[in-house]
Amino acid sequence: MTTEGPVVLRELLARTERIEDLRDLFGALGFKAAQEHVPPGPWLGEDHAQAAGVRRVTLVARHDAFRVFALEAPDPERAVRCAAQRLALRAERGLACALGAAPRRLVCAGWRLGGNAPAVRVASFPLQCPSGRALSTLERLAPAPGETSLALSLRIGEALASEGVTPRFFKAFRAVLERLTDRLAAPRSRTERHALALSALTRVLFLYFIQAKGWLDGDRRYVIHRFDAALAARRAFHRQVLNPLCFGALNRAPAERSPGARALGRLPFLNGGLFEPTALERRYGTADWGNADWRDAFDALFERFHFSVRETEDADLVAPDMLGRVFEGVMDPTERRSSGSYYTPAALVREVVRTALEATLVTRFGLSGRAAERWVYHGEAPPRSVWPPGLTRLTVLDPAVGSGAFLLGALEELTALRQAAGDGPRVAVRRDVLAHSLFGVDLKLTAVRLAELRLWLALVADDEEADLERIAPLPNLDGHVRQGDALLDPLALARSLAGGRGESGSRVELERLGTARRTLFGLAGPAKREALAELTRAEAALARTLFEDAIGRIDARLAALLAGARDRDLFGRRRGLDGAERTLLRRLRASRRALRTALRRLVSEGGAPFLAFESHFGDILAAGARGGGGFDLVLGNPPWVRGERLPAQVREALTARYTTWRAASERGFAHLPDLAVAFVERALELAAPGGVAALLVPAKLASSGYAEALRQRLAHRTRIERAATLDEGGSAFRAAVYPMALVAARADPSSQGQVATRLGPKSAAAPVPQRLLQSEGPWLLKPDATRVARHLGSRLPRLGDRWTPRLGVKTGADELFLVDLPAPWTRPAVRGRDLAPWRATPCVHVLWTHSPDGRPLERLPSELSRLLEPYLDRLRRRSDYRSGAPWQLFRTGLASAPHRLLWPDLARRLSAAVPAPDVVPLNTVYGIVTRNADDAHALAALFNSRILTALARLRADPARGGFRRFNARVVRELPVPPAEPVVWRALAAAGRRGAADDDAVAELYQLDVQDRRALAALVPDPF
Repeated sequence: MTTEGPVVLRELLARTERIEDLRDLFGALGFKAAQEHVPPGPWLGEDHAQAAGVRRVTLVARHDAFRVFALEAPDPERAVRCAAQRLALRAERGLACALGAAPRRLVCAGWRLGGNAPAVRVASFPLQCPSGRALSTLERLAPAPGETSLALSLRIGEALASEGVTPRFFKAFRAVLERLTDRLAAPRSRTERHALALSALTRVLFLYFIQAKGWLDGDRRYVIHRFDAALAARRAFHRQVLNPLCFGALNRAPAERSPGARALGRLPFLNGGLFEPTALERRYGTADWGNADWRDAFDALFERFHFSVRETEDADLVAPDMLGRVFEGVMDPTERRSSGSYYTPAALVREVVRTALEATLVTRFGLSGRAAERWVYHGEAPPRSVWPPGLTRLTVLDPAVGSGAFLLGALEELTALRQAAGDGPRVAVRRDVLAHSLFGVDLKLTAVRLAELRLWLALVADDEEADLERIAPLPNLDGHVRQGDALLDPLALARSLAGGRGESGSRVELERLGTARRTLFGLAGPAKREALAELTRAEAALARTLFEDAIGRIDARLAALLAGARDRDLFGRRRGLDGAERTLLRRLRASRRALRTALRRLVSEGGAPFLAFESHFGDILAAGARGGGGFDLVLGNPPWVRGERLPAQVREALTARYTTWRAASERGFAHLPDLAVAFVERALELAAPGGVAALLVPAKLASSGYAEALRQRLAHRTRIERAATLDEGGSAFRAAVYPMALVAARADPSSQGQVATRLGPKSAAAPVPQRLLQSEGPWLLKPDATRVARHLGSRLPRLGDRWTPRLGVKTGADELFLVDLPAPWTRPAVRGRDLAPWRATPCVHVLWTHSPDGRPLERLPSELSRLLEPYLDRLRRRSDYRSGAPWQLFRTGLASAPHRLLWPDLARRLSAAVPAPDVVPLNTVYGIVTRNADDAHALAALFNSRILTALARLRADPARGGFRRFNARVVRELPVPPAEPVVWRALAAAGRRGAADDDAVAELYQLDVQDRRALAALVPDPF
């Protein structure tokens, strides 16, 4: 995933030194800048202002009646808290901010209603190197278009509140997890010690949730009371309390408990895999920590927070929905980036799930669009007489389950649909939905455990049973949420290489598998262990059939390939194998080796050696009653990982396995597909005919060249229900680019098909005809603006027909070539952030090692040679270096041209400038070389208009914070007026004056009022 989205906020924070600088920061967030001195004494009250040490107050920004105040004080936290209390006392909508010195930080305070009185919320943001989480919270302060001051105030209060307890909780969780991991002496593998520690902490976390319901001997502080009692009696808490509690009491019916377990008090029989030893614990034994370790864990984590089993809005409580952020928090940042795992906000999950279910009810089950919409969004169920078969057994798969957010969302929405149709009670419906409808897979065992935990807690939350002996045991999820690789299991890869669908297993084998999973779900004790063993045997039996069939198919394909190579041409020469056939031969042999190894392991160990959908969910994938097998709905937020982050062997496997995972024709890592491309193709494979794939993917999939093959497949071979770029909701999403909700049915497209471009009821979303998405190039998903752009494109030349946009100079070693002060051998340089409309302001200088004609100098000036001499070997190792002078720079054409136009790669709008001749554009700047100065100034007049910004934003890849990437691909497609002398002279004159005349530009493009209104919706405000 790209990381450019928060660049501007990060830089504005770094440059913030005085409270007046906050005007620029909040302006970048979308507030209207203000500048008004506020006397501290009259505003806060003389005593309060003096006590808080507030020296100065300035109004720096506003939105409607919501105001942002900047305070200067030695104690910023105390000052902003005092100001927020003053705002709350007078029920005024606003935010108080101050700057701290050590460490340098921005402190913000607001207020929100809580309990009987307003509650002040304070959050702190580092000015240097802020985390992605801090930037995300800061972006959540941005006002939405048309948002009232009241709505903004409530939302900011929630954002500041969540910044309080949520990060503190997962930071504490991670610290305790790491400490307990380090305290274990065995096993040798730290990964295995980490898994053992996570299992123990997960159990205790679950205990804290259920004790909040009073389920542990009626004591809402049961665990810490038992710990204190163990300390007082000098007993080992882990061995003598925690282990008997988990493995002797909660996982056994009361009548089966030992006297020691019964002495732990009145406890429910919870069952569930959480209170059974994991495979790792069976191998090494359960981990054991001393009382001192557990005292630290309770003090640092569990006793610092209040727990609620309900996914509550109250940000002062730790609720199950935080487990998603825990999952993100326990991962190292490097691991999170490499795996592409990011938490999805609950509100976004709900909207995606509803949209997906609306589509599924129509395309898979045949309900009318109106009936599906009214059921999903208004709770008005159609009569049961018109329900198609199997509707109550609708199957949902999340192939990258993470912490279970989408399965929880599906559980909530499917339960709501069933209740709207009259089913009940709610607890029974939820259990039935979980038993028959929800399935998930994830590569990480951590994710599987947290997903199971959240699903169990969802059942616990609705169970109001007060009699502990009547509480229903938790179900077994071993057959529903599985660890495995949803993309690249060896069986699926072998089938892809061999061609054809292959064997699916006998009816007896498939029925055995389904029966074993359903039986296991509700059992406990010895019966549960036998059912789990039977499920393992059923999966292994089916896997063996499938492995043997796949090996046979690969053998046949190899024989055909080699036979073709031995064929002779007309001259009697063997035909041999070409490059592609040799690659296929190598891949087939490697796949056969992998399957033979897996088959040997299966025979010797008795279980399937890896997860494959065909062996573990084969009963669902087999042909069914509704016109074909597969999952009715495949949904989720799969990993977003850029191609360069993937190991080479993974990239090769993806290329062999997926027809749409292909690099774009251009060179470089930037044109390798995102991992999300493969997940979309896999989701469509796993969906049943008429089933739906609904995924959150990078919005760049709608425009990037690497996704062209995927777009063509979707547009021509599926029925696209939604392609909704979530510009407005992106700030709540932790990835650095905007997400797009993609919903597509595995069905042939309709000639009249309409693609909705927003979430929510489809009838209320602006549509784009699917046929317009079938042409090559990016998807334009703004219907009105798309109409204008297509009309202009049909009658005007493209900018790329006359000019070639290109990137600025690349040094490959900025820390060596960029300096702060000028020298005889330097030239002033501009980066993207140094450009504004009509203005290029160099803030750095570049060591210039080239002659006026652009070629590298044969010999450097002595002083410059002295500076670079120690680094020549390093300069030769730069990725773009091939031969010649080691001090050469790359892509210097734009720096050597006498006439050029420059604009930033990443910005909210096109901001073009004609620079001075000696200015060097750097790697974050694009430019155009023109024949003369008039052309450069004329293009500046066009680029700095609202019209071209709107047309460029329509095609540009979105990034967080309202930014867009105005790269060469985008700019090449912009329409330009005909090169008529009169028109061009007028534009050049306007460009020299530094004046953008939107009315004149609109007239040049012959845009009417409706056209201008359509484009105006794309232009950022303020412009």
